[in-house]
Amino acid sequence: MEEQRERERRKQRQERGRAEREAAEKAAWKEYELRWESINSSESSDGELTFETIPWPQVARPRTVEDIRGTRIAMFLLSSQHSEGLSKKDRIRAALRRWHPDRFGRLLSRVRQEDRAKVEEGAGVVARCLN
Repeated sequence: MEEQRERERRKQRQERGRAEREAAEKAAWKEYELRWESINSSESSDGELTFETIPWPQVARPRTVEDIRGTRIAMFLLSSQHSEGLSKKDRIRAALRRWHPDRFGRLLSRVRQEDRAKVEEGAGVVARCLN
């Protein structure tokens, strides 16, 4: 009996954990898209960007370039919690359009000088992962 109760508790914890991860992924995707819209909008084109304000493609915001990892990027972009109508290939293609060095390079002029190298390195990590 005790073993059965313990299995049930474990199963409930796993289900709660999965539900929390799914909610976090949905919220992170929504924030990611909203932040990109803000960056691309004409009214915010004058605003200075920093490493912290760049919408990195991960559930948790990275604090350093080392926090930007291919596995985290893949989990975020290929999550089943968003973009249901897009294939994996289409999701990667859309991300490549944002993170390609030629296109992303245009944003670098808006990045605060002391963060520029860090942002450029982080964008490089993202682009290499997508390729």
